[in-house]
This record gives sequence, C-alpha cells and structure tokens, in this order.
Amino acid sequence: QQDTRGPPPPRHAHFSRKIIPTLVCFQPGSIHHFGGVTATLLNFLRGMIYGLIALSFLFFLDHCNIIHMESAHVLRSSVLKSLSISDDDPKGLASLEASSGLKFIAVDQYVFWMYELDDAPKKIQIVEEELEQLKKNQMAMEEESVPLAEEFAKLLANPLVKLGHFCGECSWHRGTSCASRVEYLMNTYRDSKVKAQVALMENTPSCDRQNGETSV
Repeated sequence: QQDTRGPPPPRHAHFSRKIIPTLVCFQPGSIHHFGGVTATLLNFLRGMIYGLIALSFLFFLDHCNIIHMESAHVLRSSVLKSLSISDDDPKGLASLEASSGLKFIAVDQYVFWMYELDDAPKKIQIVEEELEQLKKNQMAMEEESVPLAEEFAKLLANPLVKLGHFCGECSWHRGTSCASRVEYLMNTYRDSKVKAQVALMENTPSCDRQNGETSV
C-alpha cells in the first residue's frame, strides 16, 4: 500500500506553527483583542502613552504656576543647555530664535519677570493713588494761593512799598540796567526780587520812576 502523506514539513514550519500563535494569540470572538506577548507589548505602549500625557499635563500646570515641579525646571534647564542656549554661544541662540520665531530666556529670569508682571497691577494702583493725592494737594494749594495773590497785588500797589515805581530799563551805572542789577543781587546774595528792587530804589534814585533823575 502506497504512502500518500507526502514529505514531512521542514523544521521551520513546526517552529512557525508553535511560536507565532503564542506571540499573536488572538482571543476568540474578536479580531481586536490579542493575547500572549503581543498583549503585553500593547499594554506597555498604552502605559507609556498615558504616562507621557499625564506628565505633559503636569508640566503644563507647572508652566501656568498652578503647581511647582522641580523636575520640570531641571528638564527645561537641561534642554536649554543641550541646545547650547547660553550667554557663551550668542550666535547659536540667535540662530535658534530666528529659526523658531521664539525668544529663549533663562528659567530664573522668566520666573522673575512673571512675578514682576503679577505685581504690576498693584504697583500701578499705588502710583495712581499717589498721583490722585498730588492732584488734590495741588488744587488745595491753588485755592490757598488765590487770596495770597490778591494780597501781593495790594502790596505792590501800596505807595509805601513803591514797587510800581521801579524802572527796570533805566540805567543803574555805566550802561548796566536796573533790571540787570536786580538779577545780580538775586544771584549773588540770594535776595528775593521784591527785596532787591526795594533796596535798589532806596540806594539808586535812577531806578525810581518818580525820581526826576531817572535815565535810560
């Protein structure tokens, strides 16, 4: 009787029939569920993806100053150093900023600027309040200066003071005007303008309009 089973399959065929089902190991009833080593690899990949998503979310919260993660700061510093972003390599930094369209700064400087920006509204409010108080003080001083100005005008018109008689364009001595002499007294002796004019009219008759000896 003739044997019709044919030649035995090669050894790699036995290996494929035993190993591949173990690796793939479809679960019955669904083509989307795997078992064996494949299921382990898929679960590992899922865990890696979920872990990266969670870590990215935590980094985002740290960037928004909601939480503080020292590891995020260390990672950013390491990345910046690996990219040669430092004061020692300004050309590399400028090239990277030009290609990315971003401005890179140190973490400490960024944190300092963020604190400054957070405090800016409070500082602006304080300055505005001080400015408003200064405006009120100025208005009060202007109101107080009105009666003083009226009193000063009365003093100028008083015949005893004779400030209305002062002749600034008249000659004081050798071509020097009385007005120039008043400025000299104010700058040299720190006299007030009224005091200098009164003293000049008392000592120099030519600076008094009511004196018949006035000259220009």
